[in-house]
Amino acid sequence: MLYNIYQFVHESLGLCFWDIPALIVAALMVIVALVHHRNQKKREDDYEKEREENLEALRAEDMR
Repeated sequence: MLYNIYQFVHESLGLCFWDIPALIVAALMVIVALVHHRNQKKREDDYEKEREENLEALRAEDMR
C-alpha cells in the first residue's frame, strides 16, 4: 500500500514522497504563527489599557 502511494505521488504529481507531508507541516506552522501573532497583539493591547487605567488612578490619587 505504501508503495502504491509512493508510485502515485511520483508518477502523477511529479513530487517527492515527502513533499506532501512537508507542505502540510509548513501550512500548519503558518497558521500557528498567525494565531500566535493575533493573540500576542490582543494581550499587548489589554496590557496597555490596564496600564493606562492604573496610571490614571495613580494621578487621581496624587491630586487629592
